[in-house]
Amino acid sequence: MENYKKTLQNKLRATAIMLCFGSAVFIIGQQGYLSKFYPQGNFGDFFRGFHAGIFIALVICLIASAARIGAILKDEKQLKADYIKNTDERNLKISELTGYKLYKSLITPIIVASIAAGYFSSTVFFTLLAVSAFIVIVSFTRWIYYNKII
Repeated sequence: MENYKKTLQNKLRATAIMLCFGSAVFIIGQQGYLSKFYPQGNFGDFFRGFHAGIFIALVICLIASAARIGAILKDEKQLKADYIKNTDERNLKISELTGYKLYKSLITPIIVASIAAGYFSSTVFFTLLAVSAFIVIVSFTRWIYYNKII
């Protein structure tokens, strides 16, 4: 149980680092330091709004994740329940069949790459955005399917 607690503490640290890094990039962008990199025309306006929307969604997800992990770490009953949930054979099998670890390791870098590509090419931006949407839809569909079967 102590190893699981350390794992959750590491996740909490990683969440805090991502929140700080994302906030710094967003604030730097909003201050106008990256304005020379923003695309021109209608796509530039869309991209600025998309950039702000992604940041707000990221902050909400990271804060919710940090609050959940913090609550789990404070309560031994919740810690034990979460440990059981994450080590349950059924859940592990569903995660294995749906490729959950691959999903978690790919979706964030693809979205970040999409945002970075938006500064240079709208075609690459929309392609990577479509790829991330496809991965989310397929993973979620597979999760529902295997959750009903197993």
